[in-house]
Amino acid sequence: MSQKNLVIFGARAFAEIAKYYFDRSGAYRVCAFCVDGQYLTDVNHCGLPVIAFEELPTTFSAEQCEMFVAVGYHKNNQQRAEKMAAAKAAGYQLARYVSPKAQVADDLTVGENSMVMEHATVQPFVTVGDGSIIWSASRVGFHTQIGNYCWIVSAIFGESVVLGDRTFVGLNATVAPNLTIGQANVIGAGALVLRDSADHAVFRGVESVASKVPSYRLWTM
Repeated sequence: MSQKNLVIFGARAFAEIAKYYFDRSGAYRVCAFCVDGQYLTDVNHCGLPVIAFEELPTTFSAEQCEMFVAVGYHKNNQQRAEKMAAAKAAGYQLARYVSPKAQVADDLTVGENSMVMEHATVQPFVTVGDGSIIWSASRVGFHTQIGNYCWIVSAIFGESVVLGDRTFVGLNATVAPNLTIGQANVIGAGALVLRDSADHAVFRGVESVASKVPSYRLWTM
């Protein structure tokens, strides 16, 4: 199988993770990173050149390479959406990645620039929109619709959930079945969502409070 060349937009931790996965996919060869020119401070990242996005077509053109936008969940995932739009306007096709170690139904629909990491479980009749990231160990119930530009960190979804665009779902959060979650929600780590939500809703998990008893006393009690 011939490999496609890939440029990763971004030069931080998520970009490094994306390179790791795409390098091992067998389908792509990561050849460079790029960032907006005003943020270009290092010319090398993970052993590859970092190029100003504005100058990219002269070095790695859209005819030569695809792109993956590895931008995090800042501003309710809006920055990733904007950079994806800029990449497409420049003519680049956006890659997608589903780990071979993820348990996904064979009818899974995954949009451009989306990623499903290892050990995620996705049941039948699920759709994942454009630019959405599903981290390891997430579980997505059947007939669930993940919107565009979402970021899901090892969370659990019941069946037939509709998750609005640009929503962040934190570590170990749970969304009950048959719910509709509005756009740009923030569902914090450990939160339990049992009702539909409006746009821009925030759900906070319950934070554990340190005991007043020091740990060394636990063994003498």
